[in-house]
Amino acid sequence: AQTTRTKIRGIAICGYTQIVFTDSPGIFTAKTQLEKALVKSAWSAIKDNDRTLLLIDVKSYLRNIEKIKAMLVKLQHSCILILNKIDLIKRPELKMAYKYFNLLYKFEKIFMISALKNDGLFDLINYLSEFAPVGPWLYPEDQATDSSNDFLSAEITREKLFLNLHQELPYSTAVITEQFEKKKDKSLIIKQVIFALKESHKKIILGESGSNIKKINIEARSELEKIFEQKVHLFLFVKIRPWSDHPEEYLV
Repeated sequence: AQTTRTKIRGIAICGYTQIVFTDSPGIFTAKTQLEKALVKSAWSAIKDNDRTLLLIDVKSYLRNIEKIKAMLVKLQHSCILILNKIDLIKRPELKMAYKYFNLLYKFEKIFMISALKNDGLFDLINYLSEFAPVGPWLYPEDQATDSSNDFLSAEITREKLFLNLHQELPYSTAVITEQFEKKKDKSLIIKQVIFALKESHKKIILGESGSNIKKINIEARSELEKIFEQKVHLFLFVKIRPWSDHPEEYLV
């Protein structure tokens, strides 16, 4: 799913080594100008790193195999394959997937993990740490990401939008956090604007009697409370704004 639109960095520590992961936008067949901009951003992110990791949902890779093949043809350089969600398939299926990808492309290495259950992650991190150049760390030891709270909270809401409405609204919404305020009772007030491209898109986001926006609010608020470990009051507003007027907002 195209749930990432811009480069998001996550920071991991392995012993004396700091590893910075860049989660780039996905690569897919672009049709509109907005989609083309997203794909261009993804290829740009791939070029600016020491190692390229391709993360694939091993449970559903067969549905996307043609897209994966097309992307690998364009990649044309060393890549580490990560087969995720191994906890959701049986061992014979996992072996078949491993053999298939091993024949499909000359990957630098193939890792099989379950991010949810923290299975296989140590081996991956340990492998990547071997290639880290000697030098000062780029981020403080206690920093987990380079993204602001405003950005992270907007990403959560946009993800819920996409997961709930991607069939109707592929890649055509933007979310901006206009207020992120900590209250005296230690709760958070988060106010966000969802920008839609058209009036018809706005109606889809709202849903009948506000059913869609209510569901998205509940899901986003629940995840935000887990992330920030505080009670969250989330207010969502939907407005119309063409992509050509503010393209930068649809790429974040």
